[in-house]
Amino acid sequence: MTAAAQPIDDLPGLFAPIVGDAHVVTDEAERRYFSRDIFFWDDVETADLVVQPHTTEEIVAIVKTAGDAGLVIATRGGGMSYTKGYVPVRPGTVLIDMRGLNRVVEVNAEDHYVIAEAGCTWKSVFEAVAEKGLAVAFSAPYSGVYSTVGGALSQNVPQGMADILAIEVVRADGSVVRTGSWGRSQDANPFYRGYGPDLAGLFMGDTGAFGVKTCAVMLLVKKLPGLAYGSFAFETYEDKAATMVELAHTGVIGAKGVLGLDPFKSAGFAKLGFSEAIATLAKVAKGKGGLKNSIQMAATGRNFMEGVKWSMHISLDGINDAAAEAAMEVVRDISLKRGREIPNLLPMAMATNRFFVRGFLGEEGQRWVPTNAMLPLSSAVKTTTAVQAFFDAHRAEMDRHGMVESYMTHFTDQYFLCEPSFYWFDEVSELHLRHLDAPTAKKVKDNKPDPDARAFAQRLRFELRDLFFDLGAVNVQLAKFYRYQDSLAPETARLIAEMKNHLDPDGMLSPGNLGFE
Repeated sequence: MTAAAQPIDDLPGLFAPIVGDAHVVTDEAERRYFSRDIFFWDDVETADLVVQPHTTEEIVAIVKTAGDAGLVIATRGGGMSYTKGYVPVRPGTVLIDMRGLNRVVEVNAEDHYVIAEAGCTWKSVFEAVAEKGLAVAFSAPYSGVYSTVGGALSQNVPQGMADILAIEVVRADGSVVRTGSWGRSQDANPFYRGYGPDLAGLFMGDTGAFGVKTCAVMLLVKKLPGLAYGSFAFETYEDKAATMVELAHTGVIGAKGVLGLDPFKSAGFAKLGFSEAIATLAKVAKGKGGLKNSIQMAATGRNFMEGVKWSMHISLDGINDAAAEAAMEVVRDISLKRGREIPNLLPMAMATNRFFVRGFLGEEGQRWVPTNAMLPLSSAVKTTTAVQAFFDAHRAEMDRHGMVESYMTHFTDQYFLCEPSFYWFDEVSELHLRHLDAPTAKKVKDNKPDPDARAFAQRLRFELRDLFFDLGAVNVQLAKFYRYQDSLAPETARLIAEMKNHLDPDGMLSPGNLGFE
């Protein structure tokens, strides 16, 4: 192990020569802000220092300096974690705020890739490539107005990781590695990921435990002009899940935009993230002299999701509208076996407003935290039954604390994703307040703390995590919450440990993540 950490008074002087005085954060309240994520955690530390670099070279110097001083590093992107990804768990932590590395370096329309620094928000990357009529193949998180490229690649996103062509990583020893064809010593065009062993895959989903990602190369695709939207309602979660499994076998969905909502979310989702987009759609339709279906409802103030329990919303593209509509007809035929069609305004609104964060609080300002589980398609229906039984078994205590659950659901032709969330009334954090619009922040800033409900939410979430573990689920956003090490076969666990020991022998990178203390 490296030498013991220096006293706190010495730390600013170590890092200010690297990033400048203005980019070294010493104020205790600010350090605490940077050290907390969206959920409540009991066993947390506050970073001894926050540094805000703007180049890969500065990160190299930070890593080397921290290592020489016996410090450990936590890496923070947009701060949207809820699995303790960047939350310090030991004294002597230097937290790197990556948001200064925010340049879109290159949009290469000929070779179909974009190079973006790790601190870029997904919104900025999507806007940069849209100017050239292109789209990022990667399915970025909804919080992409704040979530960063490096954060998503570290935490893993359920679909789209295969569309990352190369990454640049600073290792614990300060060396800089580029993967795939980008790792050539000459003519290093990052167009091909599979050049030799897949080194990019090694550093993705590692939650920062193997290296500090500084840049990424993502596949670009041509935006197809044909679009079709569909929304469907179901009486039960099982009916919706069975429909999703059947659709997965058709091949028309792939990794396209599919969102499943429960009764709680179906009632309020449009109001949280898409009210402005819905109003805009209604206004445009009025201006064109035509109003129908859900747009008519929105224009007259009616709830187009009224009476909907479990819902599914799908966006499909194609070489033209006819092709997209033909694919949607396949979706419609299968969905109507167990459900009914409803106005399709929500997927239309989502297409105009891809990123939002208002959903990280409930409609009335409740605290929120999700727990994800990815399972094989064959386990989808039994999982929905099991998770509903789990909540029913806790219903009395949930009611006592004013807590409700909600389910986000997604699927592709490879997996079924069940992501229940809890909502309960409690104080909101500084992290929430800084990311909300001013009227909402003002409304919720004085929410009263409820330690009993919070403790129950913490316990319930761990129990749900363990239920999913027993059902054979795997997870994304592993960080310090999910039981990654417990899930591994012995030889697989040994290989992962050997890679960690080789890449980070002193355990200085994101200690606690992936189960490495």
